[in-house]
Amino acid sequence: MSPHDVDPAPGRERPAVNHAGGIARLMGDGALFARVLGRFRNEYRQAAAGIRDALASGDTPLALRLVHTLKGAAGMIEAVPLRQEAHGLEQVLRGGDGDAWQRLARLEQALDRVLLELDMAAASTAVATAGMPIAETPAESDRDAGKEAAGRLATLLDDGNGDAVDLVREAAAALTAHLGEQRYRRLADAIEAFDFDGALALLKA
Repeated sequence: MSPHDVDPAPGRERPAVNHAGGIARLMGDGALFARVLGRFRNEYRQAAAGIRDALASGDTPLALRLVHTLKGAAGMIEAVPLRQEAHGLEQVLRGGDGDAWQRLARLEQALDRVLLELDMAAASTAVATAGMPIAETPAESDRDAGKEAAGRLATLLDDGNGDAVDLVREAAAALTAHLGEQRYRRLADAIEAFDFDGALALLKA
């Protein structure tokens, strides 16, 4: 259990997302964390529905992969309750005790809480920043974070580690700043297709 997993004081509900923990994970880069949250809102809104469809069709391997990916994404944004529910469902799908459908229902509730919190935060930010100029070039901190993410990604690809799929999604903003939109998209497509050798060659090019 990480320090961020400690239960809150009695009577207090744990927040859906630990923003302080998420910013700390990204070495204090709050702007990058905000973009990671935005990416999560866009890419994981239908995550529970995808898992439900996979279970309904009897495709347990697909359901496992989707749950594992969601768990990694939840960990990246420090959505601790959601990550714990995803871990619980993952264990059941791997043959552990419990009702997969019941665990999925709990995961759906946790995901809904995260999305509601992020939607409210995004709406507040949109109002606060209305009329402010938008930066046209990536910040230096974005490029530095992208360089670090690229290094970690290269290690995972070289090891054939499936966590590369999670990382290329979670670090999309930083990798795009480092590699450029077109190169990042080619890299992400290769990794999503599990062409790790091709992705590694592209990353090193």
